[in-house]
Amino acid sequence: MRKVSAILAVCVGLALPAMAHQLWLERDGDVVKEYFGHWPNFKENSDGKRLEAIKGTDVSPKGVLSKTERAFDHNVLHVNKAGDIGVIEAMEPRKGKLVEFIVRTLFLARHGRSESITLLALDLVPTAPNANTFTLMLEGKPLPATPVKVISPTSWSKTFRSDLDGKVTIETPWKGDYVAEVSYTDKTKGEVDGKPYEQTNYIMTLFFTTNEGAEVPTISQ
Repeated sequence: MRKVSAILAVCVGLALPAMAHQLWLERDGDVVKEYFGHWPNFKENSDGKRLEAIKGTDVSPKGVLSKTERAFDHNVLHVNKAGDIGVIEAMEPRKGKLVEFIVRTLFLARHGRSESITLLALDLVPTAPNANTFTLMLEGKPLPATPVKVISPTSWSKTFRSDLDGKVTIETPWKGDYVAEVSYTDKTKGEVDGKPYEQTNYIMTLFFTTNEGAEVPTISQ
């Protein structure tokens, strides 16, 4: 017997194509594991070079990260905070595979919905602890009319949309782990570390667990 589960995952790319690389977090107490690859079949590891781009050092709130260690196929983040944690991975601006201009990509991952605080540049902030209603925030301001995809413990998924005030209410029919995914493209030009870019891709995920709802069906082997 096994339970079908969902893990924090988010696609990245200029057009956010399917099968692009993904970033996700798993947490056990004061240890957060950060993976990069294609869930569920592939994780980048130390045999290659792509995992090197994922540093695991920019953690929010500031001061909660004790240390980061590199394991074979993930980063191990030791944190000293029991509440919600955010991780930011800023990729160097570079020319996209499908376009002729320079793009900055930001992976943003949040674990938990217990605190009504903004942790990330693009963030789903619960209106109350463990609420199913969130305010979608972009650079400190509510982001309206934006899709929010939710994946359940059964692999059921549904897309919701933030309203004019950035509020979005999702459904959690089953007990277990949920993932909410948000992608947003900002075509404002800018520069970081002396490197100009013409577009920013924000890719954000929220992972949380609920003990309310129906039991997740099991699948016989």
